[in-house]
Amino acid sequence: MKLTITSLLLASLTLAYGQKGNKKEHHSMDSVVPASVIPAAPVLSPAEALKSFQIAPGFVIEPFATEPLVEKPIALDFDPAGRAWVVEMIGYMMDLDGKDESVPQGRIVVVEDTNNDGKADKRTVFLEKVLLPRAVAVYPDGLLYIDDHDLKWIKRDGLKPVGSAVIAAPNFIEAGNVEHKVNGLMRGLDNWHYNAKSGKRVRRDGDKWRVEETAFRGQWGIAQDNYGRLYHNNNSSILFGDFLAPNLLTGNPGVKSKASDVNKLGPDNVYPIRVTPGVNRAYIQKSNGYTSDTLDPKTFKLILTTASAGPMIYRGTNFPKEWQGRGFTPESVVQLVKAVQIDESGTKLTGSHPLGKKEFLASTDERFRPVNMYNAPDGSLMILDMYHGIIQDRFFMTSYLREQYASRKLDGPASGHGRIWRVRATSGKLESIANVEALTNEALVKQLAHPNGWHRDMAQRVLVDRKDLTVVSLLEQTIVRNQTPFAQIHALWTVEGLGKLSAAHVTMALNANDPKVIVSALWAASKLSASELTAASQALIAFVPQNDEQKIYLARALGPIGTPAAYAALADLLQKNSKNELLKAATFSGLDNHETAFKDHLNGKFVDKDFLSLLDKGAAATGKAVVSGGGLKGAHLASFDRGKALYSGAAACFGCHGANGEGVLNLGPPLDESEWVTGDADRLVKILLHGMTGPIKVAGIEYKLAADMPGLMQNPTLKDSDIADIATYIRHEWSNKAPLVKADVVTKLRKDTAARTGSPYRAQELP
Repeated sequence: MKLTITSLLLASLTLAYGQKGNKKEHHSMDSVVPASVIPAAPVLSPAEALKSFQIAPGFVIEPFATEPLVEKPIALDFDPAGRAWVVEMIGYMMDLDGKDESVPQGRIVVVEDTNNDGKADKRTVFLEKVLLPRAVAVYPDGLLYIDDHDLKWIKRDGLKPVGSAVIAAPNFIEAGNVEHKVNGLMRGLDNWHYNAKSGKRVRRDGDKWRVEETAFRGQWGIAQDNYGRLYHNNNSSILFGDFLAPNLLTGNPGVKSKASDVNKLGPDNVYPIRVTPGVNRAYIQKSNGYTSDTLDPKTFKLILTTASAGPMIYRGTNFPKEWQGRGFTPESVVQLVKAVQIDESGTKLTGSHPLGKKEFLASTDERFRPVNMYNAPDGSLMILDMYHGIIQDRFFMTSYLREQYASRKLDGPASGHGRIWRVRATSGKLESIANVEALTNEALVKQLAHPNGWHRDMAQRVLVDRKDLTVVSLLEQTIVRNQTPFAQIHALWTVEGLGKLSAAHVTMALNANDPKVIVSALWAASKLSASELTAASQALIAFVPQNDEQKIYLARALGPIGTPAAYAALADLLQKNSKNELLKAATFSGLDNHETAFKDHLNGKFVDKDFLSLLDKGAAATGKAVVSGGGLKGAHLASFDRGKALYSGAAACFGCHGANGEGVLNLGPPLDESEWVTGDADRLVKILLHGMTGPIKVAGIEYKLAADMPGLMQNPTLKDSDIADIATYIRHEWSNKAPLVKADVVTKLRKDTAARTGSPYRAQELP
């Protein structure tokens, strides 16, 4: 390996701080990009940075807010007046070692355009000295936000905080490093806040916050489309989309169905316009003795995304019609924004790249760090740019990347910069922005039909937060009017948000002309109280679905009714759609507490062993509370409890395998009901020690993963007893029931396999 003065200095620093991202099996970390083709990375002024952009034809990018109005912006929420409440993560990577990252330095500030010229001109600091804040949601009387440790609530009077922040929901955040913690707080169509890197959703209930489990989604950022479906991603995947509404398949907590409605939307290729040596694993090249290339060996540009960040679905009015509903994902390491065409076919979503091998937006400025994106009130698109040299957190920093940052002086300045860019189409008009909160109820209900999704969302939000029940009659008129589908959908969910959803509202929407309004009605049926569901049962049983999507939602709605007529309609759906896995999963989801009665009704007329097994398992679990660690005692329970803390803490296993062991698409396979977990303990310990590379089959399903699972032996903070505790935990959590693993087993296997030096196993090596 070639040594430079810089690398020698960095090597000495490594002795002091350690490079947590280094992997023992990575034998060579030589740079593969000739120094002669790597440009400098000076700090550019906003005007200079504008010259570095290449954007799709017909669009322009311009500054909305730049330093000193914003600094290191990473998330925002608009209030009804169109003001941006911006989260500033000031303490993030102030130097190459993340010095003072534990010091509260972050802020939540309000940025506004007071003269409506399209540029912010006023900054108000609302809250400061916040530890690594990452999400915010604005309410009329306060602010919900997430810092490094907790979900918090603070009251407000206008732009001034009142009193001190309190914890809104204890234990909302799982432990983990700064790159793997809850973020988002996006208020969905169904009035719940959804998050990335989380299996929880939260909703306001008077003066309290109600928390429920939901699917574990994403890593950084979350978005929704016009129908309330969620979109998310992880660092190595551009975009995923959920075909079904959130929690539609999770209505039966007794047993988990393995059906998934998550779709990968297109390939993960990226096309930067500058050479990209500043990628953490850019040294993984065939020329360095590896089996694959991270960078294109001819252009020295990243091939596949490695830092996909906060996505959005365009729902505005400024862009041309064909851009409506397209996804956008920023890539913060290689300075670009990807556009994704999203199409719906049958019971899945698909994605493609409408611009081919060109990006929607790309920059030659290495400090351009787009990390989140939002639909703006005026119909344009907002990009949050940290404008910070260091984007990789210290927990994953390699000595290779450290040298890259240092060689171009990307480790400074540590603070003082940040931009919010506005992208607009030159052919489109921008919406005027008025204070939505000042509108009357009647005007707000009319705004539910606005062509701009931001205005529809905000009108619903204001009506729900206003809690004025006199508006319900106006909403009912909108539901039955059958003129504007979006207005019907939002009116329905506004009534739900006000706590007044009834059988009548669902029945009204079932008679809509638009098929998506009907889908929303069937979804809303799952929110009805028992008495209202009974009142709606006749309409639901008589309803004839028009397409496969409606069949799935209808199956979910029929199950809880619990009458022979409902069972007959449900059985008919199953028999006619026996190969539709999502429909079967929705059926089981709705049959909580009705599994045995429905199986009796089937009486052998529907023979699907997997589905019938679900019914039996669900019936057996009825009335039994699931207790984590239930049945364990003594040393086994103590090890289980320690392992549970490590799983969501220091080892951060949940980041790739999910909080409930369900697996995370494109990152980690499921641990629940996995033969790799509950089978031979020695085999599991070897995987935990050295890691594993895909593909891997779990319960007969093959998983092809974007990256290797790292071995825990590379983490010097984890002892053999810790690894044994993690093994013990995952072997007896969820549906798993396997024996204890002792520390001496780990010690022996560490010694026996020392020659691997951290090289991950392949499945065929571990029969």
